Amino acid sequence: METVRGKRLAAFLFFLTCLTTTGAGALLAGRDPLSSLGGFASGFSYSIPLMLILSAHEAGHYFVARRYGVVSPLPWFIPAPTLIGTFGAVIRLPRLPGSRLALFDIALAGPLAGLIPSIVALAVGIRLSTSLPGGSPPGSGLEIGESLLFRFLEWTFSTGPTGHSTLLLSPVGFAGWVGLLVTALNLMPVGQLDGGHLAWALLGSRARGLLWGIFPLLLYLGLRGWKGWWIWAALLLLMGISHPEISGEGDRLPVSRIVWGIAALVIEVLVFVPVPLKFA
Repeated sequence: METVRGKRLAAFLFFLTCLTTTGAGALLAGRDPLSSLGGFASGFSYSIPLMLILSAHEAGHYFVARRYGVVSPLPWFIPAPTLIGTFGAVIRLPRLPGSRLALFDIALAGPLAGLIPSIVALAVGIRLSTSLPGGSPPGSGLEIGESLLFRFLEWTFSTGPTGHSTLLLSPVGFAGWVGLLVTALNLMPVGQLDGGHLAWALLGSRARGLLWGIFPLLLYLGLRGWKGWWIWAALLLLMGISHPEISGEGDRLPVSRIVWGIAALVIEVLVFVPVPLKFA
């Protein structure tokens, strides 16, 4: 049972993350969040959809865990003075579910719940964005990577010129892009990320080789493209790449969960970005 102190800490971290994401949103809008109340409030168009996306992700885990009788405290949102204003959120389960079915459903619920508002925010944000003909505009410094799903949504909802153009993504759209990136990171089949839980629920101890195979892949991606993958690989090492055994190791998953596992793999392919950020 979660203590009152734990609930207060979760609420405080949520409040701090609202502040840091709003500050990041103001900076993305070209405003100084510390200059005035209006400057700070200009970041709401980014922070509100992003916090809704992160909250939906964690709510998916939380309510499905409760449905299976797994003790689940409130999530901890992690504020950060970064470009996106947060390092995401985590739920600290005291123990893993005792069955592969429960482990699978709890792990999948978060990415699915967060994916839907991410797509909505990105679609709306693309409609609100400006599309310029030609390459990167003069003075641009940061480019975001485009996943397959991003390109499809851009092709579907963009109102700008067709052909070779540059999309100046709105704050709402950037929040949706961050939501897709969070989904891609969480669905990696490694450690105790959501993807690691899914792989273990589907394959059992046979997933151990797959979990460790992701680590050299991240090192390779960091060598060939975005150096941030090295930081992510180091964090995964600290958190643990292997997955603990569960008591229901011999359980069999129904066919429907195998289908959903394939769907999760397809989603990962659609939202993964080898080079999320680069400076033009």
